[in-house]
Amino acid sequence: MMELPSLQYQKDHRNLVYRPFTAEEVRYALFQMSSSKAPGIDGFPAGFFQKFWGVVGDDVTKVCLDCLNDGHFVGKLNHSLLCLIPKVRNMEKISDIRPISLCNVVYKCISKALANRLHQVLGSVIDDTQCAFISGRSITDNAMVGFECMHALCRKVSGKKKAFMSLKLDMSKAYDRIEWCFVEGMMRRMGFSE
Repeated sequence: MMELPSLQYQKDHRNLVYRPFTAEEVRYALFQMSSSKAPGIDGFPAGFFQKFWGVVGDDVTKVCLDCLNDGHFVGKLNHSLLCLIPKVRNMEKISDIRPISLCNVVYKCISKALANRLHQVLGSVIDDTQCAFISGRSITDNAMVGFECMHALCRKVSGKKKAFMSLKLDMSKAYDRIEWCFVEGMMRRMGFSE
């Protein structure tokens, strides 16, 4: 990786990523959540926090900012409860059940605030050929390009008696096979700090 050119992302993006989170970002993240989605282990959905923001807002904001800015993470904040929701009346197979995780709303708020911040810089650090994790792009885009290439090649060789076609898929950096030291090294090359 050392032979790669330096990949510096824009200075304003660096300032955006490293500036302290604000109370406004925490509030915005919480109010982006659907009010009626599954509650956390405590039984409180996001709607509770939204409706009673005047009462709980300062405490929620303090916990979130302590975590986001100072790295102080409350022990059980990231605990979740797995619930099995039946898809059909008489369940017979595991596929008849939909698992959902009940995560603490404050934990979701922290995650959403981080995602909102990263969303603003991902477009400049993820290449145009990568189709996931960027608004307006779909992970299926590259699969469709591959399908269209195969379709075009099939049409070109259909009139010939013998034809050969091959498709090579590079799965070396697929999501379940990510080499985290590679990702960390690339982030360092882009100018991200520890």
